[in-house]
Amino acid sequence: MSAPSNSTATTRGFNPGASFRAVGLNLVVNALFPYLLYRFLAPRFPADSVMPLLYAMIFPIGGFLFGMVRKRTLDAIALIVLFGLAYHLAVTAASPDIGTALVVRSFQGGLVGLFFLASAAIGRPVVLYIARQFVLAGAPERRARFHDAVAADRGRTFTIVTIVWGAVLVAMSGVHATLAVELPHDQFVLISPILGVATDLLALVWSTRFTMRRMSVYIP
Repeated sequence: MSAPSNSTATTRGFNPGASFRAVGLNLVVNALFPYLLYRFLAPRFPADSVMPLLYAMIFPIGGFLFGMVRKRTLDAIALIVLFGLAYHLAVTAASPDIGTALVVRSFQGGLVGLFFLASAAIGRPVVLYIARQFVLAGAPERRARFHDAVAADRGRTFTIVTIVWGAVLVAMSGVHATLAVELPHDQFVLISPILGVATDLLALVWSTRFTMRRMSVYIP
């Protein structure tokens, strides 16, 4: 799950062009550049070395830091992305070989998914806090209407969305782990982030439409 936060888009309305550019940049920084650097460095290290994979993380880490400097804030989504980067970095550095690193790194989405499911189970669905962040960005006067709508809905909408996101993340973690075993390492380095972005986009489109349809009953 690596969707960037954009308060400008939130306050000014959905901008398809800006959204597609953001997705394209995401794929370049998190998929294409790491893949190219990995392919360049892999022949220069022992076959099972994790060093090319560690160097390839320069681009995702750099992209994250640039985003934080530009936004000057650390929001809920950024915290999830930060956890993913820290997990990948630690697992890669600790793994005895690249095959192990790629498989264990695939469990990161599953851990986030389990956190989502646990938050829904205790009545504190993560998606509620993420949605509140976007709804209130640059428009604090919306706070009362948002909380009234959530209270009228009894939190059911955001609980459902959080459960679906958690289930998707856990399921895709298994898919990524399987691909890490079946695919050549360089192909997985390229395909895994592309698959992750595509899955996040589909889940985001569904959850946005589902939430707006249900919450529109309570918000004029």
